[in-house]
Amino acid sequence: MTDQEQPKTELESSTPLEQPGSTVTQVRTYKAKGRIAGMSIAVLAIWAALYIVASAIPALPVPGMAGMITLNAIMTAISGMILGPAAAIANAAGGIVSMILFPYGFSAGPLGFLTVTMGGLVAGLFMANKWVPAAIAEILIIGSWFVNPQSWQTGMWMVPLPYSAIALLVIVIKPVRDWVRNAIITQNKKTMWLAVFVMCMIGHAAEFLTTNTMVNWMFNLTWQYWVPTLPYWIMVDTVVILASTIVGVGVLVGLKKARLPLFPTTLEK
Repeated sequence: MTDQEQPKTELESSTPLEQPGSTVTQVRTYKAKGRIAGMSIAVLAIWAALYIVASAIPALPVPGMAGMITLNAIMTAISGMILGPAAAIANAAGGIVSMILFPYGFSAGPLGFLTVTMGGLVAGLFMANKWVPAAIAEILIIGSWFVNPQSWQTGMWMVPLPYSAIALLVIVIKPVRDWVRNAIITQNKKTMWLAVFVMCMIGHAAEFLTTNTMVNWMFNLTWQYWVPTLPYWIMVDTVVILASTIVGVGVLVGLKKARLPLFPTTLEK
């Protein structure tokens, strides 16, 4: 076989390597081998470890309210736009270990890790522009609330509306979906903050409604609990989403400046 007939290696046939005096760099893409949904296993393991550490930190009280903000709730809210769909795997791993080490921090019982898994999954699918499975997952989360007969009581239909229904609209409306994704991928200085707020809303909405549904099945709570306290929980969730937005913008900008792994940079244009 001549030199011209030599087959290219896997590395040569994918992305070019940086050469001395050249500006061409190797770019890891969403479809690169050795990754799970665009992110390396090492990065996912680090995220899971950080989640476990965050679960050990006491919750912070919401000023003027009895609600609490936990660092792992913030991590769940931002995980989708940092890790993409692989956030579901990292969150699940971190959640399972955290439940074993710190069981008092999970109100949804032995399957509590599913709450953070769904939060990362829906937001991650959205970030990857896989909006159909993201919408299906969100519909299943909302639908699971109404499967419980307790949810057929007066006013119970309002519980999923504040953020989960809005998140579903963002997922299915293409102009809004494209605007949110592009603002985060390009880190547009004018629109990034609002886009990150929407992304944190999507991730947190999937988590808290999954939690509410599981808690409702466990304790058979009636409208007398959910409906009167709905405005209160909306305020608490808003504070969590705002805190997640501040952290999320900082993490996105910091990772990009440090040239560390970030899911949006793996997306093929």
